[in-house]
Amino acid sequence: LRIGLSAVVASQCSVSSGINAEYGGEEREAAGTGAWNQLATLSISNDARAVGIKCTNTGGPYGIMSQIENAAGAVVDVSDSSWQCSNTAEDGWATADFAGQWDAASNEYRHSGYAVDQGAWAGMSPNKEIIWTGSGADTTVYCRKTLPRNNLEVICDDIANIFVDGEEREAAGTGVWNQLSVVDIGVGAQVVGIQCQNTGGPYGIMADLKDSDGNVLMVSDDSWSCSNSGDDGWSSAGFAGGDNWAAAADDVSHGAYSSNNGAWSVLSDDSKIIWNAAGGWTVYCRKVLQ
Repeated sequence: LRIGLSAVVASQCSVSSGINAEYGGEEREAAGTGAWNQLATLSISNDARAVGIKCTNTGGPYGIMSQIENAAGAVVDVSDSSWQCSNTAEDGWATADFAGQWDAASNEYRHSGYAVDQGAWAGMSPNKEIIWTGSGADTTVYCRKTLPRNNLEVICDDIANIFVDGEEREAAGTGVWNQLSVVDIGVGAQVVGIQCQNTGGPYGIMADLKDSDGNVLMVSDDSWSCSNSGDDGWSSAGFAGGDNWAAAADDVSHGAYSSNNGAWSVLSDDSKIIWNAAGGWTVYCRKVLQ
């Protein structure tokens, strides 16, 4: 999965994408970074943990506007005061584990060109803001954003395989019915899928999705669709389904999962125990997120 970062800056900029501490902070090339009225767009991995924009003002108005879209085109982040800016490029400034005490980006400057919805930036989110450091005297600024993360929490009786946009993701606990598995799916994921094999006795799947602040974004319920057949592409965004796919049964009886005792106690109270309505020893359940 790739997500897109779009930025427009006055006058010249470079963009870094922090994937993790080991590989983070790598400068990325993009067309349009040398002109104030051109939109620069680049693809970043959904595993990216941070993004950074260096902008040099060569005279006149100044400012940075940006947004991040997922693969479906939904905007998941915009330039605003949640970004941090500085006039000094400290070591690792564009990586996720950067610990510098930078100020929140200033969003008070009004760039006469960027303030109107005309130009290369016309299609950007109306929620974007023009950001900079707190001083217009700074000719080169460095602005960064640690990207929010969404965690998928899953428990399956008995053996789970977890997929995000068609790719299987490794996680501890997937081979044990009473262990919770947690997968970081970023913010750009479109579909999650859970394959669960029952090896005997009770069966069921419970899940939720939480953001980095612990807010519940999604739970397992009958808005999921399930099947006893793992059709080609079943956990991918473009999957159309078929007659063998139906709304998940969310009234599954499971003595342990129905109690609040165990690793599943951290799941949302709204999470339901789901399964394929037609039964089966191995089921495939998917949820379109966006």
